Amino acid sequence: MQRSNKRGVIQAAISGILWAAYSVTLYSWLSPYNGDTGTLDSAQGIMFIILAAIGIAWIDALITAVFEVGYCIQQKKFDEFKRLLPTKAFLKIMPAALFAGPLGLVPFAIASRYSVSVATSISAFYPALGSVIAMFWFKEKLTVVKFVGILFAISGVVVVTGFSGLHIIGILFAIMASIGYSLELDFGYRLMSEDVDPVVSLALKQMAAIMFYTLMLVILLLVPGNWEFFVNLVRSIDFNTGYAFTQGMVGKVPLIIAVFCLASLFNASAYVFYFRGMNNAGVSTASSLNIAYGIWTIIILALPPFFTMPTMSNVIGAVLTFTGSAIVIFESGRIEKMTQQNQIQNS
Repeated sequence: MQRSNKRGVIQAAISGILWAAYSVTLYSWLSPYNGDTGTLDSAQGIMFIILAAIGIAWIDALITAVFEVGYCIQQKKFDEFKRLLPTKAFLKIMPAALFAGPLGLVPFAIASRYSVSVATSISAFYPALGSVIAMFWFKEKLTVVKFVGILFAISGVVVVTGFSGLHIIGILFAIMASIGYSLELDFGYRLMSEDVDPVVSLALKQMAAIMFYTLMLVILLLVPGNWEFFVNLVRSIDFNTGYAFTQGMVGKVPLIIAVFCLASLFNASAYVFYFRGMNNAGVSTASSLNIAYGIWTIIILALPPFFTMPTMSNVIGAVLTFTGSAIVIFESGRIEKMTQQNQIQNS
C-alpha cells in the first residue's frame, strides 16, 4: 500500500487515544504495583523496583503478543512473520525492544521513584530527539515549523506534570529513558523503511521484547528473596480503590484478569496504529501526535465512571499539546504537497 501522510496522521492520533485508554485501564482502573515494596535506599530496594517494572511489563508483553500475532494472522501476514523471525530482520528490530524495555522502561521506573513529574517531563522529549535522529538516519524532512510544533506538544506534557522533586540521579535516569524511547522509534521504523509490513515489524519487535524481559526476569529471580517478592507482586494486583465504581470489584481475580487483558488489547491496538502511523507519516509526525496520549488520559479520566476533574495546569497543557499537534499536522501536509509537486515536475 502506498504511503499516505493523511492516513498516517489519523493513525498516529488514534494511537494516542488508545494509549490513553491503556494507561487509564492498567494504572487507574487497576493498581498493578500494590505489592511493590522497592525503595531507593538499598541495592535490594532498587532491585525490587526494577523487578516490579520488568515483571508487570513481562505479563503485559505476553498478553499483548497474543493480540499482535493474532492480528498478524487476521491480516494474512503470519507467513511473512514466520519467514522473517529467524533472519537478520529480527536482529534489526531487536534494538527497538532493547531500548523500549531495559534501556527505557527500567531507567524510567527508577527515575519515577525520585520524582514522577521529572521522569515524565524529561522522558517526554523523546519525539524531539527521535525526530532529529530520523532526519539524519532516514533523511526525513524536519522543518523548523514542524520542530516547533513538536516542542509545543512536549511543553504541554511538561506543564501538566511539572518539575517537582529535582534530583540529579533522577534527572540522569529520566534522560536515559528519553534516549531509550527515542531510539525505540527509530529502530522500530528501520524495518518499515526497508518495506517490511508494519504489522510484521511490530510482531517481531514484540517477540524481541518478550525475549529481553524473560531473560532479565530469570536473572533477577535467581537472587534470593526476589521470587517471593515477584509472587506477592502478582498476587497483589487488584482494582484501584480510589473510585466508587471499583468497590464491588476488589479481589475478584477473574475480573482482574479480564481488565488486565483489556489493557493489553488497548496496548496492542495502540502499537498497531502507531507503527502504521510511522510507516505512513514518518517518525516525527507520528511521535508528536502519539505523545498527546497524556492529554487524552486526562480527558478520559474526566468522563464517567472516573469523574476526575482536570486542573488548570491540565487545561493549559492540553491546549499546548493540541496546538503543537495541529502545527505538526498542517506542516506535514504542506511538506507532502511540496514533495508531490516536485515529483510531478521531475517526472
